[in-house]
Amino acid sequence: MKNNTLLLTFLLVFTAYFVAAQKRLSPSVRPYAENWTYSLVNAMHRAGFDMPTKAAAPAANGVVSRNALQLDSTKTFYGYNLNGPGDSTPLFRTTFQYPQTGTKVEYDYNWENNAWLTISRTTLIADDQERLVEINAEAFDPVSQTFIPDSRLLVFPHGDSQDLVDSFATYLWDSTIMDWHIILITRNTFDNQDRLTESVSSLDYFGDPLIFKEIYSYDDNGDNHLIEEFAILGDDVFPSSKTEISYVDHRSIEVTVSASDGIDFIKQSRTNYAYTLFGALRLEMNFVWDVALDNFRMTKRIEYEFDAEQRIASKKITNIAPNAWDEIELTTYAYVEDENLAMEMVFNWDHDLFDWILDSKKYYYYNGVSSLDPTPGPAQTLVAWPNPTTGLVQLTFEAEADIRVFDAAGQLVQSRRVQQGQTHLDMSALPAGIYSVTAQQGGDFYSGKIVKQ
Repeated sequence: MKNNTLLLTFLLVFTAYFVAAQKRLSPSVRPYAENWTYSLVNAMHRAGFDMPTKAAAPAANGVVSRNALQLDSTKTFYGYNLNGPGDSTPLFRTTFQYPQTGTKVEYDYNWENNAWLTISRTTLIADDQERLVEINAEAFDPVSQTFIPDSRLLVFPHGDSQDLVDSFATYLWDSTIMDWHIILITRNTFDNQDRLTESVSSLDYFGDPLIFKEIYSYDDNGDNHLIEEFAILGDDVFPSSKTEISYVDHRSIEVTVSASDGIDFIKQSRTNYAYTLFGALRLEMNFVWDVALDNFRMTKRIEYEFDAEQRIASKKITNIAPNAWDEIELTTYAYVEDENLAMEMVFNWDHDLFDWILDSKKYYYYNGVSSLDPTPGPAQTLVAWPNPTTGLVQLTFEAEADIRVFDAAGQLVQSRRVQQGQTHLDMSALPAGIYSVTAQQGGDFYSGKIVKQ
């Protein structure tokens, strides 16, 4: 079995936000989860639940059988190019231990005062089908030099399913009573086709229980086209919101959420999806309802690129706000073997410099194989000629490299992988202008500008 830690292959089978509705917090509960502790949010995320601040991850994320590429540790550097070439600083580190089959222990550290300071310890436990069923998070107390309980998650799978969940419960440690305090429990009901039909959540809100219920409806194609959410107060049931989903070939292409004002439903948000020919999510667009415009306004755009092995190669997030420059973040991925990550690099688009600025690098290490050398360094200068050019540009790389061309707004206009000996880039079809060109070759990143005449 391949190592699934932090795997992005979820995107290869992910068909939309509601494809696994039983593994998400209800729309009514999500606003309250924004105030949960970092450890608890991380625990829910590791278990595959969609959180307000983190998109859903695979349910199998984290606990795997031993194999040659078992994840050993990760290390993140940041602060590139702050004070000159080669400048960077350690930021975060995680180490992994596997004390027994079905158990993994993660230790998190921050770099402070030229030393790694222990932050937390998280224990993930899987059942005999390698399904994650329990997560225990502990915070490190620097005074006593011991770990103290922080949060806990229990998951109860549905039958033999790898994805469906009958119920789950989340707890926070109460240091006053020295015991666990349950803050959320959700129970799901399925029909004879194992389709989720009802979900009831009980949430503790400063000592008061809040109860929410969701009803799931399916169309003639078996797709979940409607989710109705209700708030339960005593014997009274009040509609709170509804979610409408449209599909093409069983893949959701539009999700619209409306909230109830007690009389009518008012549109709140909309999400649209597009897919590759092999079924992977390639584009997600988020909108909110703008009363002044009396229409939806785009707030975020997420674009995914894939390599020849259909693994995610990059993810670009564009946050859009009225009367302001778009905030654009690009993450690129390199692999050791199969879907096992070797490195992530994060860039931010600088509108003034008209270029990508390297923000951080995260390296992955495995037992039995070496990852990339984590020697921090700045982006290297891309050598390209002729520059300016009317079309063909010559490049020099000793091995295959991933090339991306961006226009003045930071939008990707061309992408290709060049093999050793394929040293040209054809920009003939692009309009005249200045383009930012990046290249990634293993752990090295190159950046430069090319003028197209």
